[in-house]
Amino acid sequence: MDVVIAYSFRFVLYTLFGLSLEVIFSVTGIERALGYRLQRRVPRKYLEGFVSLYMIPLHGLGLLFGFEPFHALIRDWFVGFRFLAWAVIISLFEVAWGFLCDKVLGFYSWDYYAQSRYRVFRRGYTLWTLVPLWGLAGLLLEVYSDLLIHLSPHVVSFFS
Repeated sequence: MDVVIAYSFRFVLYTLFGLSLEVIFSVTGIERALGYRLQRRVPRKYLEGFVSLYMIPLHGLGLLFGFEPFHALIRDWFVGFRFLAWAVIISLFEVAWGFLCDKVLGFYSWDYYAQSRYRVFRRGYTLWTLVPLWGLAGLLLEVYSDLLIHLSPHVVSFFS
């Protein structure tokens, strides 16, 4: 039961973290990464962000069962190598999730990437301009992940 509590705690916080970063990025940086202005429903001054609930499994399960074990393997690498590893791995996960959603659901929630001149693949499952940002996100997630792993026993003891 303790493992379930610890994993549930980290799943929820990874999901909230990932969705929050998506909203912040959709407000502040997506148009620079795309290379064109998105058509927005409300004026930009409202700082409206957007995110898809289809991303919950990727953020929650992907970080819990993909990111954490891989981070344990590369923890002692030089920061530059870790940056490159995260840039490549997270980009590949984005491509794989986009491809899977596209085939299963008939769309993926960031399909507006296909209109960008920076798209990767004809369908735009990721952007070349995002690759270095994924490297930075990986380094940031290393710290966040370590914090959640450190806090997990305290959460377990609270609920036990």
